Amino acid sequence: MGNKGKSGCGCLLLILVVSMVLVGALMHPFTLKLIAKQMRHEDKIVSADIIFVPRFVEDKNGELYTDAFREYWAGNGKLIFVEEDKIFGVSIESLITKLATTKGIKENVVKVVDTEGEGIARLNKINERFQAMGYKKVIVLVPEYASKRFHLLYDGLQGDGKTLYMIKPVAVTYFKKDKWWKDSTSRLAMFKEIYERGAYYWFTFTDKEKKK
Repeated sequence: MGNKGKSGCGCLLLILVVSMVLVGALMHPFTLKLIAKQMRHEDKIVSADIIFVPRFVEDKNGELYTDAFREYWAGNGKLIFVEEDKIFGVSIESLITKLATTKGIKENVVKVVDTEGEGIARLNKINERFQAMGYKKVIVLVPEYASKRFHLLYDGLQGDGKTLYMIKPVAVTYFKKDKWWKDSTSRLAMFKEIYERGAYYWFTFTDKEKKK
């Protein structure tokens, strides 16, 4: 009995040591930097019909929209579509249009796409809108840390071959990719992204199970 007790304690001690090593490895700066790199995806960008900017509430300085203006001036898109939202009760369309005019872009260049739903359901509806408008190539601007998820999302839509979505990751100043775990805003953005990635995988898994 005594030997069994010692053996049991030894196993518990081994599990504890292994767990501590794993936690230490996961919390190491090298591993945390690697996690941020794994969230990034970039497609080759070619001239497209439109540039699309999904709404990220964390982008308080409008860096995604500013990058969309650069893509427009580079000749990579004929129109800029933004996802609808309300900021202090004002449509984001009017705010982005005003910002665009300060950059020398005409008012009719900025358009808004508004639809109901969340997650993949909302994405499907936006895709249907773009296809109904006849757009074949779309550049999608998202923060670097969200680019891999959007690649997975849009890659799942391209089976019909009707619309090509090109993901362009944008470096945003509010996300500190090399030290994201030390900054509260960056940490929150990363945790939110990990949750969204998990939700995507769960939806994909359950959807496949339903189709069996």
